[in-house]
Amino acid sequence: MYKLYRENDYQIMYYKFFSLHEYTSFLTSQLSNPKFSGYSSNEGDYSFCKTRSFEEALDLCTYGYYEDYKQFISLKISLDRFLTLATKKSKAFNDYVGFVPDVKAYLEGNPLAMINKTKTRYQKITIWFNSSYSADCTKEQIYVRGAITLSLIELLEKMGYSVDLHLIELCRKGKQFHFSDFLLKEEGERLNPGKLFFPMCHPSWVRRLNFRLIEVTPDITDDWLDYGIPCNYNQIKEIVKPQNRDIIIPTIEELRISGYDWLEDIKQVLDYIDKQGNQDFKIKEKVKVKSYTPNDYYQDTSYYDDEELPF
Repeated sequence: MYKLYRENDYQIMYYKFFSLHEYTSFLTSQLSNPKFSGYSSNEGDYSFCKTRSFEEALDLCTYGYYEDYKQFISLKISLDRFLTLATKKSKAFNDYVGFVPDVKAYLEGNPLAMINKTKTRYQKITIWFNSSYSADCTKEQIYVRGAITLSLIELLEKMGYSVDLHLIELCRKGKQFHFSDFLLKEEGERLNPGKLFFPMCHPSWVRRLNFRLIEVTPDITDDWLDYGIPCNYNQIKEIVKPQNRDIIIPTIEELRISGYDWLEDIKQVLDYIDKQGNQDFKIKEKVKVKSYTPNDYYQDTSYYDDEELPF
């Protein structure tokens, strides 16, 4: 679905897709906007896109990308063991029923002689994951951001929250915004890392497929020949209008992900999410380590309670 609308003094070119199949079918059925004299979706080189053609990127999106999948799952499992959630404690109060007696209240003849606790009601959380990033972002940076986000979704669902994932592409040029929204995980749907691996962790999702989507957009102006600038957190918030508890995962640059020190990258992302301030939980580390590099060794091995290291 495509529509053009205005938001304040911005012009929004908006796409909505409910499946990857719908998306790839749309890309192959649309004619390119004649404003584009060249097509980066097909002309980009391998070092930039990590695929050799637009058709190869379509195949990976349709049938799955598995070349680096084991490495990706290994990283995600390590992150699962590193992250935990701290929720607000339930308040205890006297009641007619409860889980433990209040002896003093009972001896005083108080009918509210049991201790009860308020039940935490977990609600829906939408994660808005902006897939856009600048041209100099590396494959490693893309990997780590995707793995952290998938681990976060699993943690939230284990705690009882209902999570849906909107993978968005939001970039701008002047007062025009290009906004595509992919509902890749619905509320109550089981997380499928194999389905999400390519769109969240492969450069060709942006550098071939999203570029093609820009190329076929009818209202694109000549200014978009460089494919726009990724939107920052405040611009994303203004356009998607998140609800309380929703989480925005902005660009790699804003998160300050390096791709070389994974534990430091995790801390950067956790701090960024906590600063959004709308959640009734806090994401924290299970263990304390200073640094971890892709060379598979720790620079500091201090941790608490003899807990096994996460990698």
